[in-house]
Amino acid sequence: MRETETAMIARIKSKVKCDEWQEQVNSQITSGLTVKEWCRQNNVNAKTYYYHLRRVREKLCDEQEHSVVPVNVPELTASSKIHIEKNGLSITLPSDISTQTLTALVHELC
Repeated sequence: MRETETAMIARIKSKVKCDEWQEQVNSQITSGLTVKEWCRQNNVNAKTYYYHLRRVREKLCDEQEHSVVPVNVPELTASSKIHIEKNGLSITLPSDISTQTLTALVHELC
């Protein structure tokens, strides 16, 4: 089914607005200012900032859910450990961890 022109325009406007807020969030993060101070200096309501911050985070998580990351899995023994590192976070798990638990953990990290 073909997307209507109105729906397509609305989707594009939403994406542009989210991209603009992603730039604003990056600006706040790199500014070294607290959110409160950055909002004051940029005439942004803090509630508005946090609302858009949540939307930007959701967008980034949605994008990451669809990406495929190749993983080399070595032969595991009973004493082997699984080691995961991402963004400075380091986790070591037993090799016999259940697939369900490992999947839940990865989803929580994203």
